[in-house]
Amino acid sequence: MKILLLLLTLFLSLNAAQNIDDTQLKKMIGKMLIVGFDGTQVDKNSSIVKDMQKYNLGGVILFDKNYKNREKPKNITSEKQLKKLTSDLKKFSPQPLFIAIDQEGGKVARLKPKYGFTKIPSAFKVSKMPLKKAQSIYQTQSQMLQNSGLTMNFAPVVDLAINPKNRVIVGLERSFGKNPKKVAKYATLVIDAQTQHNIISVLKHFPGHGSSLGDSHKGFVDITKTWSKKELIPYKILIKEHKADAIMTAHVFNKNLDASYPATLSYKVNTKLLREKLGFRGLIISDDMQMKAISAHYTLKEATTLAVNAGVNVLLFGNQLAYNSTKEIVNTIFKQVKERKIPLQKIIDANKKIANLHTKNTIIQKPIIFTQKRKEMTKSYIQRHYGLKVKNIKIKPKIIVLHWTAVMSFDKSFNRLKPEKLFSDRKDIAKASALNVSAHFLVDRDGTIYQLMPDNFMARHVIGLNYSSIGVENVGGEANKKEDLTPAQVKANIRLVKYLKEKYPSITYLIGHYEYKQMQKNPLWLEKDASYRTTKADPGKKFMKEVRAGLKELKLRGADE
Repeated sequence: MKILLLLLTLFLSLNAAQNIDDTQLKKMIGKMLIVGFDGTQVDKNSSIVKDMQKYNLGGVILFDKNYKNREKPKNITSEKQLKKLTSDLKKFSPQPLFIAIDQEGGKVARLKPKYGFTKIPSAFKVSKMPLKKAQSIYQTQSQMLQNSGLTMNFAPVVDLAINPKNRVIVGLERSFGKNPKKVAKYATLVIDAQTQHNIISVLKHFPGHGSSLGDSHKGFVDITKTWSKKELIPYKILIKEHKADAIMTAHVFNKNLDASYPATLSYKVNTKLLREKLGFRGLIISDDMQMKAISAHYTLKEATTLAVNAGVNVLLFGNQLAYNSTKEIVNTIFKQVKERKIPLQKIIDANKKIANLHTKNTIIQKPIIFTQKRKEMTKSYIQRHYGLKVKNIKIKPKIIVLHWTAVMSFDKSFNRLKPEKLFSDRKDIAKASALNVSAHFLVDRDGTIYQLMPDNFMARHVIGLNYSSIGVENVGGEANKKEDLTPAQVKANIRLVKYLKEKYPSITYLIGHYEYKQMQKNPLWLEKDASYRTTKADPGKKFMKEVRAGLKELKLRGADE
């Protein structure tokens, strides 16, 4: 059996290799890179623009100061200049681009008051403030990031302030404290604020840098005698609560975790610990590969090969401490893939995770009314219809149900879902509950995706299956009959389902609303009222066929499977 599986894996890998030519492969590798560059403006002749267009570069990282010449600006001089720079970068990029920055607050802040930006306190100072004040600060920072055209922030820091002699984390006031639950709580404020403003959060530095004595910018850092499992707790909390979309590795060495390699280059740390033990499914990003902890001990070929094979999905080259051209990095990894020193599947998997994160970052937060009243009404619905008395309304998603709104206007569709109480014209379902119908997502006709509520809260959108279902409404279905959903909505639903499946591995079913009654014998069906059924036509058989065609690789079950 093991031999058969090995042969099957080899066949699939070879088949994939045959379908990806050298130019495509180099672009796939390019997507796995975030690089730094010199310049406060770009045009079509800029080297960074040429790299973006030739290699489908995954992202750029922006700095305010040149590391080697502090008096010389690197990428940032003013609000207006930065906004123009990010706008031009997006314009010239042939694909979605990560435009990243280190904006933690305090001493690690690229958006400084002298450039016209609001001053943000350090994590240490914020940790002494009430949660509401901290929340307001991070809303301000996130708005500032969004206004500047940035899409990714290498923050929050979730390292614990364990070692008072630690200069790089504790000494710079970059930690929220030594209590892991408190650190996770304040980090959540950063993440939630950034999510609301379409900024990708990157937690750092895994598996923990707060107990170290050295600085990995300058050389080898050994945390074997100082690190403890306590430093994993913030990651465990944030991963469990689905708050961790991306995590940055630390270039620290711990022989108790891996006797041979520092964390960034360690399969044991990135795959065995972070992926398998902690259950992280998001993007793993390296810290700067040009830091001395890596570059002084490994060649570019050795470092990139070890990192990718360890499970790192995106490699960061700040081009501050040293310089590596995009061409050099891409060709180095390309050669290792061609020589089978790096499995092609590593490149394919990284690209899938990158695409899913871009999907997540395009989702616009547009919350419906969700006070305690709606939560209590939802609990009552769960008890009445499913016989469950629950403390909260969180669900474990196992099904995605696609719908249409039967209303041709986005605003009218949203306004039907927004109130907590059911509209008086819904007499067909009013007896079942006064709780309004809702959905987790609403897709406009141009393919724009809006998130209306947390995707792990129960919504009332499908009889019998609400307690395990994520609902996706699509604007359209005129008069509840016409199959008029758009090609843009087909593509958006495909992207959204891929993202949700990556986020929730528990999802095994994809159904159209019209198919829900086929699941009455399924263990996921919980409805106790045998008379409570309605007949549905949404979102149309043609739409479901097209969406399913784009999701074959996920092997999601249908309603009758």
